[in-house]
Amino acid sequence: MKFLMLGLMLRRALSLYELHGRFEAGLAHIYAASYGSIHRALRQLHDAGDVEQIADPDPPRNTKRYVTTDQGRRNWLDWMKHPRSAEDSEASMLARVFLLGLLESSAERRDVLIALRERALRDVEALRTVDATAGTEDVESAVPHYPRAALDYGVQASEAIVTWLEQLLSELPPRETARPERPERPER
Repeated sequence: MKFLMLGLMLRRALSLYELHGRFEAGLAHIYAASYGSIHRALRQLHDAGDVEQIADPDPPRNTKRYVTTDQGRRNWLDWMKHPRSAEDSEASMLARVFLLGLLESSAERRDVLIALRERALRDVEALRTVDATAGTEDVESAVPHYPRAALDYGVQASEAIVTWLEQLLSELPPRETARPERPERPER
């Protein structure tokens, strides 16, 4: 959630109330965040030097607005470009795609989408190695079909994510390639 907040504060300063409003108005499908969790994350970002409070000459009702610092931007860019295996794959992927337009070039967007696709492909492969019957010894089910069905859902959902990311990649302009230099003609 912190990196999503950093991305939101890249373009303009936001108050805690405005951040909460952004989550309530449309980001809840990515992260369900309470006012308290947003406040805690904002405080952690501020303490780490990733955001700073800006001076507002006439703040409405003692409102404090925050903006992403240069350090915060570097940390955000690193997070965008390097999906980590320990983070929630789907939520972090959706957050990155949501913020993709903040990257300056289509080459950067392509690199992020490729990294996300590679992560999603690893997730699919990991799911394919799972034993659907493991851990079901205590399940009082007369039909062993359902643990397998749940695993199949995970595989199919992960494959759909890969397909979706490939579609997003195909929508980017083609990668520019350098023109090969022409060898100079020898003089006759």
